[in-house]
This record gives sequence, C-alpha cells and structure tokens, in this order.
Amino acid sequence: MELEIYQMNNLTNGKLISTTVIDGLIFFKTTETRSFSVLNHLLTKNRITNGIMSISFEDFDTDPTKSISEKYTLDTDTVSISKDLSENLLPYFRKIEPYITPKKVIGIDISCMPIPIFARTLQYLSKYHSDKQIIIYYTEPAHYNLKNLFDFSTYGGEIEIKAIPGYEGKTAQMNETQRIVFYIMGFEVNLDKLIPQEINPNGIIPINGFPAYFPKYKDISLINNSSNNYHTNDIKIVFTEANNPFAVFNQLTLLMNKYKEYCIDVIPTGSKPMALGACLFALKNDNNIRLLFPFPSEYKNESSSGIGTMWEYLI
Repeated sequence: MELEIYQMNNLTNGKLISTTVIDGLIFFKTTETRSFSVLNHLLTKNRITNGIMSISFEDFDTDPTKSISEKYTLDTDTVSISKDLSENLLPYFRKIEPYITPKKVIGIDISCMPIPIFARTLQYLSKYHSDKQIIIYYTEPAHYNLKNLFDFSTYGGEIEIKAIPGYEGKTAQMNETQRIVFYIMGFEVNLDKLIPQEINPNGIIPINGFPAYFPKYKDISLINNSSNNYHTNDIKIVFTEANNPFAVFNQLTLLMNKYKEYCIDVIPTGSKPMALGACLFALKNDNNIRLLFPFPSEYKNESSSGIGTMWEYLI
C-alpha cells in the first residue's frame, strides 16, 4: 500500500497555491509566532468561510488585551485541555463534535499542536467522520530555540513512554517475541530513553529526516543519538523527507513489507510532518501498528521562533 498520488502545496513560494476553501480550522494556540500563521494566511486568501476552533493547555496565559474573537471576524470557539495527553481526551472530543458535524471540509493546523493531540484527532475523525475532507496545514519554524547546538527540548519534567491512545496496535502477531521498532529520529530525546525494557525489540530501524528543514538538523539528530552506536552495531539508518508525510508513509510501508512476520512499533519523535506520516501509516493499516510516544509532564513554551515555509497536505 503506497500513497503514490498525493498533493502537498507550498503556500509560501507562490508557485503552487491551492484554492480549496475550508469550512473551519482547528489549531493549537501558543505564544509562538507561527501559531497564527496558517489562520492569517487563510483569511488573507479568503479560503475559510466559517468558524475557528482553538485549543490550548489549561494554564496557557492568553493575551489579556485581545481575545481571538476580537482579532478575527469569524465565529470562534475555544477548548482547554490538560497537559496529561496520555489520558482520556473525551471532554475535548465532546467539545469539537458539534463544531465538526456540520462541516464538509476541515482544516487542521498542526504547527504548534502536540503530536498526541493531532494523532488522536485524526483517529477520531477517521472513525466517526470519515465522510469529511481533511486538509492538514503546517508552518516550519524559522529557528528552533537551541540553548547551544546540541541542547534542545520541548519537553520538561518526567517522561513516560506509552502507546498513544487509539494507536495500541496488535499485541501479538505470529510470535509476540518478534517485534521491530521504526524510530523516527528527533534531536531532543535519546533512543535509550524511548524504548521500555519490556518491549525488548528484535531490531531497530532509525529513520532520519533528510532533506531536513536545514541541513544541520539532520546532523544534530544523528549526533544526539550517537550513543546508540548505530554504525558499530551495523544498524542501517533510513532517510526520508522531513517535510513530506507521504514520503514517510511510503518508507514505512516499504519497511513493513520487509518485516511482515513482526509486530511493529513506531516512535514518531521527528518533525510534525513525519509524525503525520506515521499516523496515516497506522490508520491505513487498521490499527495493527502501535505508536509509542514520550509523554512528558510539561510542554515548554516557545520552542521555536519565526515563520518558515508553510505547507498544505491534502490527505
């Protein structure tokens, strides 16, 4: 199964501009500049006709001088959620259900949205609203806020590795002892901390983003994971485009075909588009794939700055 035909539009360079009009947008509100970049673009291009749904963490300090409803003329709604994203998001889904139901084309901006939230949102939509057309938006940052070249993290506090709810995968396939991990590499958490001892996989396939947003990011992720001794242990690193979820989907499909007798875990700690590809891969395989994620007790604010290339993915 490969997504051989797909559409991804660069909304920044002006060479390929989509004209699809959406009925509404769901986005995650933070203090980062790119948090509102997609919404501003859609309004400027007259490509959104209905309301806005913004999500934020419960303790998010909003701008007291101007609310979203004062800034934008469209109807707006907001929902606050707990930072414990490994728990039940039922209140969130109850809130977005009446927003989603009347719409035909829904935009989801994953630029600042934590991976577990958009993963579960996609799973919810595929299960209960498969008739909707979904368009995903993503704005790359101009820069990540690195304390130094190899010191970056959007996570804080204790980290617990769990399956993302809705993506538990198969518990047994041929032989439960046969398990392979596809590790989509980021540059903030070392693999040593990402695989619980009880999993004990037969093999690990590292997947790095190349081309990356900037060349140095590929190298940072490799160096931060160098303690795993990939080359010494004769582990081959696979590369796929950091901004192309469909290329990630196809790469994961090719890898799955090589390990048909194995249970498969995917750890999506790379870029948001790569994580989106992992979600599509899991959803297209009838929940036979388990997605593991390092759930932190805290998410740090403003992990990036500025606005880079803006992408639109038609899924």
